Amino acid sequence: MDKNEIHARLMDIVTPLCQARDLDVWGIDLLFGAGGRHRIVRVYLDSQQGVGIDECTEISRHLSLALDVDDIIPGAFTLEVSSPGLERSFFAVEQMRAYVGQTVRVRLENPLAGRKNFKGRIESIDPPMFTLSIDDTAFELNWDDVGKANLVYEPFDQGEKR
Repeated sequence: MDKNEIHARLMDIVTPLCQARDLDVWGIDLLFGAGGRHRIVRVYLDSQQGVGIDECTEISRHLSLALDVDDIIPGAFTLEVSSPGLERSFFAVEQMRAYVGQTVRVRLENPLAGRKNFKGRIESIDPPMFTLSIDDTAFELNWDDVGKANLVYEPFDQGEKR
């Protein structure tokens, strides 16, 4: 089974577990080391109320049992279940819509304008395209070309009045 099939099967298993607990599956990372060693399965959970350690522990326990029964990941692996965190990775361009105006870091698979790495503010989303503003220059990027994208945590300025 290839990574895409494993990913699809994982989504089929974890989605109902999360829906029953009012949680969303933010995304799944499959990290398989060379030669099939050091397999890591990362499942990211999200919800309007936030995700705590208790929810992660419960989903991890149920998912681990289901994976033991279904045996869709051959060999030993490490299962990690967590919230996406402050510098969350994006797994689909639509996830970025809620973060328009915020800063993201994007790495492209192939260079655009001679560069692969971009850090800028999300200006607009029009799937599969999205626009980043970097130093008053707009870059229109295609989600299909993105290798990795994540939010950049920007703490509030202590002197700033709100």
